[in-house]
Amino acid sequence: MDPILIYVLVGIFTPGPNNIMSSSKSSRIGVLETLPFMLGVLVGTFIVFFATGIFNAILFGNITVLKQYIGYIGAAYMAYLAYKMVASEDINYGKDIWKTQLFFKAILLTLINPKAIVFGLTVTGLYIGWGIQVTELFIISLGLAVLCFISVLVWGFFGHLFMRFLARYQKMFNVAMASLLLFSAILILFDTV
Repeated sequence: MDPILIYVLVGIFTPGPNNIMSSSKSSRIGVLETLPFMLGVLVGTFIVFFATGIFNAILFGNITVLKQYIGYIGAAYMAYLAYKMVASEDINYGKDIWKTQLFFKAILLTLINPKAIVFGLTVTGLYIGWGIQVTELFIISLGLAVLCFISVLVWGFFGHLFMRFLARYQKMFNVAMASLLLFSAILILFDTV
């Protein structure tokens, strides 16, 4: 399996602010009532992925030395995330998300979500390094955003079940996800060298 695909799937489907909030809210008010939040995540992640792709294209076009280091930076960040997953003691589900304007608040949350921004910079940086064009970047960004929407939908749909599972087997889950991230980081390092 492609290391970037592993990174994308692990990055999108592991607990993060959007997944946790979708799960938490859906377990309280239901999936249909949480759907505006999920659609906001779709729009917000598309904006983040497309904007980070454009940012990376400008950097790659003007500073060619960055092409050489993007794999190292991405691998180091993934190793850091793996460490943080294993070192974490519990999942903080945080406060209940807002009851009104879920769509726009989800977009705002995504635009200021460091996980989404760094994830977008890492993934689009690798694709830009391969010489994709703006049209392809649009399609890739849309595809990644759709995957994020599927992720929040899954986390919302199974929110109650996942919360129980994570409460019981959280350390095992964290170790498994961290191992996948570390494996992906190692593969990216080998591809970069």
